[in-house]
Amino acid sequence: MPLLLRRPIARVVGASGLLVLLSLLARPAVAQGQSGTIAGRITDTAAATIPGATVRVLGTPYVGRTRDDGSFRIENVPAGSYRVRIEGFGFTPDSLPVTVPSGGVARVSPRLRPVTFLLERVLSVAHRMGETEAAALERQQEADNLVTVLPGDQIRGLPNYNAAEAAGRMPDVGLERDEGEGKFVQIRGTEPRLSNVTIDGVHVPGTENGNRIPKLDAVPSDLLAAIEVSKTLTADMDADAIGGSVNLVTKTPEGAPHGYVAGQYGRIDLESRDVGQTSLTYGGRFGAEQKLGFLIGGSFDRNNRAINDVEPSWAVDSTGRSFPNEWSQRDYQYYRTRWGVGGDVDYRFNDHSTVYLKGLWSLFLNHGTRWVYDISTGQSAFADTINKSARGDSAASGPTGFGTGAVATREVSQRRPTEQLWGFTAGGRQELTGVTLDYAVDYSGTRQAISDYRFSPYRYSGTGGGLTIHYDASNITVPVYSWINATQAAAVQVPTNFVLSSFDAIDGLTTGRDLGGAFNVLHQYGWGEHPAALKVGLRLRDETKDYTQNNPFFTSNGTTTLNLAQALGSFSNPSFYSSISNAYQPYGPVPDLNLTNVWEDTHPGAFTTTTDSVGNALASFSGSERIYAGYVMNTVNFGPLRVNVGLRLEATRSSYTGHVAVTDTTKTPQTTVTSVAATQTYTDLFPSAQLRYEADRNTNVRLAVTRAIARPNYYDVAPHLSGNVNASRGDFTNISAGNPNLKAQRAWNFDLLVERFLPAAGGVISGGVFYKSLSDVILVRDFIYQGPDAQFVGYAGTQKQNGGSGHLVGFEADWIQHFTFLPGVLGGLGFDANWTHVDSKVLVDPVSGREAPLLRQSPNLANVSATYDRGPVSGRLTWTYNGANIAGYGDGTPTANGDNYFYAHSQIDGSIIYNVTPGMQLQFMALDINNAVFGFFNGTPDHAYNFQREYYGATFYLGAKYGF
Repeated sequence: MPLLLRRPIARVVGASGLLVLLSLLARPAVAQGQSGTIAGRITDTAAATIPGATVRVLGTPYVGRTRDDGSFRIENVPAGSYRVRIEGFGFTPDSLPVTVPSGGVARVSPRLRPVTFLLERVLSVAHRMGETEAAALERQQEADNLVTVLPGDQIRGLPNYNAAEAAGRMPDVGLERDEGEGKFVQIRGTEPRLSNVTIDGVHVPGTENGNRIPKLDAVPSDLLAAIEVSKTLTADMDADAIGGSVNLVTKTPEGAPHGYVAGQYGRIDLESRDVGQTSLTYGGRFGAEQKLGFLIGGSFDRNNRAINDVEPSWAVDSTGRSFPNEWSQRDYQYYRTRWGVGGDVDYRFNDHSTVYLKGLWSLFLNHGTRWVYDISTGQSAFADTINKSARGDSAASGPTGFGTGAVATREVSQRRPTEQLWGFTAGGRQELTGVTLDYAVDYSGTRQAISDYRFSPYRYSGTGGGLTIHYDASNITVPVYSWINATQAAAVQVPTNFVLSSFDAIDGLTTGRDLGGAFNVLHQYGWGEHPAALKVGLRLRDETKDYTQNNPFFTSNGTTTLNLAQALGSFSNPSFYSSISNAYQPYGPVPDLNLTNVWEDTHPGAFTTTTDSVGNALASFSGSERIYAGYVMNTVNFGPLRVNVGLRLEATRSSYTGHVAVTDTTKTPQTTVTSVAATQTYTDLFPSAQLRYEADRNTNVRLAVTRAIARPNYYDVAPHLSGNVNASRGDFTNISAGNPNLKAQRAWNFDLLVERFLPAAGGVISGGVFYKSLSDVILVRDFIYQGPDAQFVGYAGTQKQNGGSGHLVGFEADWIQHFTFLPGVLGGLGFDANWTHVDSKVLVDPVSGREAPLLRQSPNLANVSATYDRGPVSGRLTWTYNGANIAGYGDGTPTANGDNYFYAHSQIDGSIIYNVTPGMQLQFMALDINNAVFGFFNGTPDHAYNFQREYYGATFYLGAKYGF
C-alpha cells in the first residue's frame, strides 16, 4: 500500500483504538458467567416483522429495540426470572415471562396485535411491507439522535412522484424546485450544499457539474420504504451534514411473498397535457424457515408538463431608478420520463447471522422543447427624459419609458439532460457472544449527460428602421410593454421578417462515483447496573467527480439563410400566461424544432464556427477525494436518561485538476490554456453528545451538541483561472478564479426538543429550538490575485472565499393528531401540521460591513394537512409553504441590483383513496390545485423586481392499486 494511504489509515486506526481502550478501561467490570442474553424476533398477526419495537425487562434498566428485520438482542442481563414487555407504536402491548440462563440465551418471539384504527387505513396488512406511520413514529421515538421519518404509506398517499417532493412534506424540510418539481432539499432552511444525501446510509455524489448534492427528482418515490431526515448526527454517521442528512430507505422483504401493482393517469389543465405512472413491487421471505428474502420493485412515469414563464431583465440608471430592458416570454412542453428499479436480497442463516445486497438505480430523461419570444432593448429611458409625442404620453415622470434599438427574437430549443443515480450496498451482520459485527461495501454514483441541448434563435430583420417599445413598470412583478405603433406591432408577427441568426448547444458530461466500505463493532455491556453499548468503527469513502464541457457555437455567415416562414411550427398558445396576467403580447409564430435542426445539420456551409474552446476548457475539471474515518461511540441508560457520546475522526485527502487561460492581446494566439493541479489535506474531529430523558413512557426531552462539516464544491476549489493581462488591473470582472485554498465550512450545532407521542391516536406533539454556529462560510468575494501565476499578481477579480463566521437560529413545531376518540365517522378526522422558523446572519461584505441571511436560508417552512382515515376511505388535503430566500447576493438595495431571491412557494395538493376490497384500491389525486408560482426576483421582499415567474397549472390523477 502506498505510504500516502497508509498514514491516514494508521492515524484513524490508532485514534479509534486508543478511544476504545480508554472506554473499556473506564467502565466498571461485569462479572462473567452470571449474566445471559434475551433475543428473538417480533412480528404482527400477519407474520410481518415489526421494526422499532421496544423490549423492556420489567423491574430492570435493560431495554432493547428491534431492527428492520424485527430481531432484537439484549445482553448482559443478570441471570434470573423476569417479565418482558413488548411495545410497538400502533400495536397493542404484550408481556410474557422469561428465564435468563447464566451464560445462555433466552428466546422469545411474540406476535403483536395492530390497533384497530390503524387497520382501517391500509390496503392490506400483508401488503404494507413495514412502511407504516406507526413504524415511523416508533423509529423517531427510540432514536438516539433527532430523526424524522416519512413512511412509504404516506409517501404514496399524496402525489409525490420523486423523492424530493416527498421529503418536502416533512417537518423542517423545504424544497428547491425547477421545471415544476422539487429537486433539492433544504433542511431547516439551509442551502442544499450543507446537507448530505444517502441511500441506505451510503453517501451519493452530486449530479450537476460542480455540486456535491444529488438531484432527488431523479429518484422515483415508489421505490422507497421511507425517507429519514437526521437533524443531529451520531458518531457513526458521515459528518458532512451541517443542515442534516437525508437517507432514502429502500424496501425490505418481510412476511410471506406478496406484492402490488399500481397505475395512474392524469391531465394537466395548462395546455391540456397528460401524465402517467405505473409501478410493480413483489417480495417476501421464502423457504420453510423464511431464511431467504427477496424483493424487486420497478417504477415508470411520464410527465408531459407545460410551463408558462416570463423572465424580464432590469437595469438601474445613475439616479438609482430601476427599469426593465428585456422581456422573455417562454413556453415549455416537457416529456420528462423517469425509470427506477430497487431491490433487496438477503439470507438469514439464523438470528445471529445475515448477509444482504440492496439498493436502487434510476434513469431520468429530463427532456423537453422550449419556445421563446424575446424583446430586448439597446437603450432604455424614463418617460420624463424623452420626447413623448410619438405616444402622446402626458405624464411628466413615473415608472414608464421607452426602449430604443429593440431586438425581437423567436427561438426554439430542445432540452436534453439525461441523468442517472444509483446506490448499492452489500454486507452482513454477525452476532457473537457479547459482540455484534457488521460490515459493508458500497457503490454509488450519478451521471448527467447533456447532448445537443440546442438553441436556435431567429432574429428580426424586417425593414423600416429600428424597433422601439413603450414600457410600464408600475407593477414591478408584471412589467408590461407595447410596440410604439401598429406598424411595428404587425411587423413582428410576420414570419418572413425573422431569420435564423445562429445556433449553439450545450454538450457536457458529469460523472460522480463513490466507492466505500465500513466495519463496525458493537459491544453490549453493563456499566455497573446500567445497560450500555460501546460501538467503534472504520469507514473509507473514495469519491471522484469529473466534468467535460464541449459546447459548440455556429454563427450564420449570410451565404444561405433560413427565414421563419420556411420552418414555421404548428405550436401556438393563445392563452399564454393568462392565468397570471393578460398584459403580455401575443406569442405569435414560432419555429418548428425538427425543421430547424434538420436545416442546420444539412447546411454546414451557412455557418461559421465560433465555438469558445477556451471557455469549454475552463469549465472542465476533475477531482477526487478520499475520506478516512474512525469513531468511538458509547451509550448508557441511567434509568430514564439515555446518554450517547461519541467522537469521530475524518482525514480528508483531495486532489483537483483545473485549467488556466491567459489572454494577451499582443501575442498570437492571444489566449493559451494549460492544465494545473492542486491538493488539499486536512483532519477533523467531530465530538457529539446526545441526551434523551424519558419524562414518561411517551414523553422525551432531548438535548444534543454536535459538530459537522460542509466541504466546498469541486469546481470552486479546482484551480481554474482566466483573465486578460492587457485589461485594467482594477477591473474586478477581469479575473475569475478557483480557490485551491478554500476551506471547508464547519459548524457547532445545539438542539433542544420536547416530544410527546400519542400511541392511542397514532400521533406526536413536539417543539424545540436549535442554533448553529458556522465558521469559514463560503461566499463569492472580490479579491486581488496574489499568485501563483505571476502574470496576474495584483489584478482584481472574483472567487469563492471563506467569509468568516455566521449563525443560524430557529424554532420547530410538529403536531400529528388523529381524533379516534370521536364518535362514528368523525373518528376518522385528523391533522398533520409542522412549522419551522429560521433566522440567520453572515458577513457578506467585509468592506461595507454588510450582513445578510445565509444563502438559500428559507425563513419559514410549513406543512398543514387535514386528514381523514375511516373504514375504506383515506383522504388528505395538504398545504406546503417555503418562504422567500436569497439565491445570490447583490448589493442589498431595494433596486433591481439588490439580492436575487427565490419567490415564496405556497402549494395545495390533495388525495382520496378508497379501498374497494382488501386487495383493491382506487385513488384520486390532485397536485398544485392553486397553480402556485415559481421563480426569482431581485431587490428585497418588499421591492420584488421580477426576473422569472412561471406556473404549471393543476394536475388531476385517477389510479388503482392491486395487492396480491
